[in-house]
Amino acid sequence: MKHSKLDRRHTGYSNFKYAAQFFSREKEKFCDIREWAWSQWGPSCEMEFWDSIKNPKWCWVVDQYRIKIFFATDAEYQWFLLKWT
Repeated sequence: MKHSKLDRRHTGYSNFKYAAQFFSREKEKFCDIREWAWSQWGPSCEMEFWDSIKNPKWCWVVDQYRIKIFFATDAEYQWFLLKWT
């Protein structure tokens, strides 16, 4: 897992500040963290549907190129770091 601050080059930059990226061999860890985020901040959805079903705290993307969870603010990101790193 790799986590980083987003900038203009990244998908989701205008709505989210941080992301955790998972390698294809870490699918189980992604699912565990997604389930944890769901219990912490409520239900969310994939980034492609986020415009219509917004959860302002987090969302995720899974496609053929990437597996990521996005965090909106420092608070969510720090909570994630405390639990998972």
